[in-house]
Amino acid sequence: MLAKSWAENTAAMGRDSIRYFVYSKGRWKWQPTKPMRAHGFFTVKMGPGGPGVDSKGYPTASTEDKMKAVELNAAWDAARFGLPAPQKRVEMSPKYPPGSVGDGYQRAMAIRKAARLAKGIVWTNEQVKRDSWPRAWKWLEPKFADCDPRTITPEHFLRLDQATGQPAGLVVEIESKVSVTERFMVIKVWRALWKKMGGMKYCDLTADPAKTFPNTPPKPRDQVWYRKQVLKLVQVAWRNGYYGLAALMAVAWDSQLSPIDTRSLNFEKARLDNVGVYFALDRAKTGRAAAATLSAWSLAILRAYLAKQFSGAKLLDKTPLFWTRGGRPVSRNGETGQWGGDHGGGRHVPSRPYTKSSANQDFAEVRKLAFGPSEMRQLQDMRRSGAVEGDVGGATVEDQSNKMANTVDRNEKLRETYNPVNVVSARRFDRARIIGAKLLEEQKVAKSISATPQEILLGTDIPAKLLK
Repeated sequence: MLAKSWAENTAAMGRDSIRYFVYSKGRWKWQPTKPMRAHGFFTVKMGPGGPGVDSKGYPTASTEDKMKAVELNAAWDAARFGLPAPQKRVEMSPKYPPGSVGDGYQRAMAIRKAARLAKGIVWTNEQVKRDSWPRAWKWLEPKFADCDPRTITPEHFLRLDQATGQPAGLVVEIESKVSVTERFMVIKVWRALWKKMGGMKYCDLTADPAKTFPNTPPKPRDQVWYRKQVLKLVQVAWRNGYYGLAALMAVAWDSQLSPIDTRSLNFEKARLDNVGVYFALDRAKTGRAAAATLSAWSLAILRAYLAKQFSGAKLLDKTPLFWTRGGRPVSRNGETGQWGGDHGGGRHVPSRPYTKSSANQDFAEVRKLAFGPSEMRQLQDMRRSGAVEGDVGGATVEDQSNKMANTVDRNEKLRETYNPVNVVSARRFDRARIIGAKLLEEQKVAKSISATPQEILLGTDIPAKLLK
């Protein structure tokens, strides 16, 4: 027989090594050989293991990762011997006691999905990854999953440790291990889950233990870019071969879309009216309709990039617009006396559609080239910068909400009913941004982008042109 039962495999895992199951670069992997890759098998990355260590000193792999490696080995054995593929395991959701927090969570997740589908909304992979509920559940499940919600007290979240006199509980644990932002998100999800469990009659809707203490939000980011600085970023990106990033930044600046929404743009979303080109899309975060208007500047950069990137090739309407620059193998001379020489080499990296990771990496490189290593502002700050320009230029809050497709205005329901998203309103906000940009340039707020408070007050280490 080629494969043992799952029970036999699980029992053997503690004694025998698993084929092609290796620990490399901080995590466990199933690493197929070259002949296996020729049959369509590729490296499968798994967890980091731990907290214990195995006989070789590596972090102990989880049982789930071991079972997955055994399953992959069984699939390989079947492929090389020409046998039917083994039946895959059916992933079962954990079973929680009826009326427990875990039971309420599973029901709430199913209801949330059903509500979206009833409206015809199907989340993309990006939206699924951004969902805060599963992320918060990683903290809540170990503490409360099998508990009756009526037995959970405020002290489970925040209490005073009698031995040390210091605060303790889930709130303190999250803040110490991760951040205030993570704590705010977890408590926010818990409060929403409690309301849903109240609707399920699992608990008293008014007796949420997490309502006995404030869930103070983290300090919001307040960094902004100025128009001339963005022009420099785009220029530096283009001159260094980051054509896709240059176009992405230009479109993000004019459209005020978030990075995730900008990366999602394709030919299918482009629209044209009597004034110019814009993109019509639903935002990934809020699902609200957005009219991403462009200026003549960003449109010219986008068209120049598309002509360079695709060179007249026939493209699908769903083809992503913004692609990385790719990479070429390194070639260099070896040093004298060096055996074999150091000629570089490597695999050519083809251009690919921008992801969150690749966009952040390339932006960091361009930002360093433009403003030095001390500059830490991010691509996402451009969205806020446009809002600052519009506010200074006298735009209304309704125009800002229409342009940014968010809930900045107070009465969202009323605004959606009587003032639906329209391109005219978005372009009115664009005109206000131009006015605001000129006023901000005149004020010269925070002239130095990298000076310390002492340097700002004393005028040391600041270029002379910035002190004029």
